[in-house]
Amino acid sequence: MGATEQPFITQYPTDVPAMGDGPLPVEPYVSRAFFEQEREKVFKRAWLEVAREEDIPNPGDYQVVDIEVLGWSLILTRGTDGQLRAFHNICTHRGNKVAQHKSGNARGFTCGFHGWVFGNDGELKHMAGEEYFPPGTDRCKLGLLPVTLDTWRGFVFIHPQAEPPQGLREFLGGMADQLDPFPFERCTRIARYEATPRANWKVVLDAFQEAFHAIMVHRASLPGSAAAPQNPSAALTSARFHGPHRSLSAWVNPGYRPPEVGMIVGKYGPTFATAKDQFPGINPNGDDSWWFDINVLFPNFFCDTGPGWYFTYNFWPISENRTRWTMDIYQLKAEHAGGLLAQEHTKILLRDAVLEDFSTLEATQQMMETGVLSHITISELEIALRHQMHIIDQWMAA
Repeated sequence: MGATEQPFITQYPTDVPAMGDGPLPVEPYVSRAFFEQEREKVFKRAWLEVAREEDIPNPGDYQVVDIEVLGWSLILTRGTDGQLRAFHNICTHRGNKVAQHKSGNARGFTCGFHGWVFGNDGELKHMAGEEYFPPGTDRCKLGLLPVTLDTWRGFVFIHPQAEPPQGLREFLGGMADQLDPFPFERCTRIARYEATPRANWKVVLDAFQEAFHAIMVHRASLPGSAAAPQNPSAALTSARFHGPHRSLSAWVNPGYRPPEVGMIVGKYGPTFATAKDQFPGINPNGDDSWWFDINVLFPNFFCDTGPGWYFTYNFWPISENRTRWTMDIYQLKAEHAGGLLAQEHTKILLRDAVLEDFSTLEATQQMMETGVLSHITISELEIALRHQMHIIDQWMAA
C-alpha cells in the first residue's frame, strides 16, 4: 500500500467491545484441559441449535440428534397434540436407547431390551414386568427425561439446563431482531454437507468467520470476487456485535462477473454468485458492494443470509482436536425448471468453496499442536476471531 493510499474502512454500527488488540494464545485450540472447561462452562450453559421445525412437521415424526460435546443422544419428536418436544434417548429402566433409527414416524418408542413403551409425549405407556417392581414404584415418574426446547423462526434450540437463566429470545437478543424479517419459510433445503476434520472446533469455525482468506483460498471457485483495488484485502463492509453474537457483512468486487453458466442460470432464480441485495432481513447496514451476511450465533451456529438463499453451519466439538461439521443450504422454493437449475448452481458452487475452506484446517491444527507458536497474530480483518475468544473467556470466567 502506497503512502497516500487509505485502507477500506469497515463500519461498526453497534458498540465494539473492549477486546484488546494483542495476539491470541494457541492453547485454547490444542489443550485438552481447556476443551473440558469449554464443555462445562460454554456448551452446558448455552442455547444450542439442533434442527429446523420442518424436519419434524407431522405428529409422530421424530429425529435423533447426537451432541458429542455433551455426550447426549436426543429425540426430537412431535406429539399428537402438535407440540414439539425433546427427550433424552434413554430408557429409564436400564438405560438402553429407545430410538434406534435417525428419523421416522412412530406412535411411540419401544425399548428393545425389555419392551418398555414410551409415547411421543414422553409418558411411560407400558411398563413390562410392572408387577415385579417394588411397591411404590411410580410409573408416572419413569417417563422419558425431558430436555429444554424452544424455537425461533423455525430453528429448534435445546438448552442443557432445565431452567436456563435466559429464554431463547432474550439470549439471541439483537441478532434475532436483525434476522426476524428474513423469510426463512419461503426457502427449502437443497443440500446438506458433513465432515469430521481433525481440528479443534474453533479452528474450523474461525475459517468461516472472516473474508480475508477468500483472496487466496477461493481463487479457484470465486476468482476475482473478493478483492479489487478499492478493497485489496477483502475487508468487511460492516460488522455488528449483539452480546455474544456477531454479524459480518462481506464485500464483493463490484466488477466481479461469475462464469457464464452462473450468469445464465441466474436469470431464472437466485444463486450464491448472482443474486442482488433486494430482500428482507439482509444487508442491515445498507452497505454498498455488499455480498452476504455472516451471522454467528454463539457458541457454534452460523446462519448466513443472502438475497433468496441462506445456509447454516454447525460446529460440534468431539474432542480438543476433532469436530463434526454440518452445512445445510436453503434457497427460495423453485417454481419452474429454471429455479431448479439456479438451486443446483448454488449447491455445487458452495460445495466447491467449502472444500477449499477445508484445505487449511487439519494442517493448521497439526502445526498448532507442535508448540512452535504460543500465539497467533490477527488483524482487524479477523475481528470476529477476537470476539469469539473474548466471549469464550468471559463464559469461562463466569
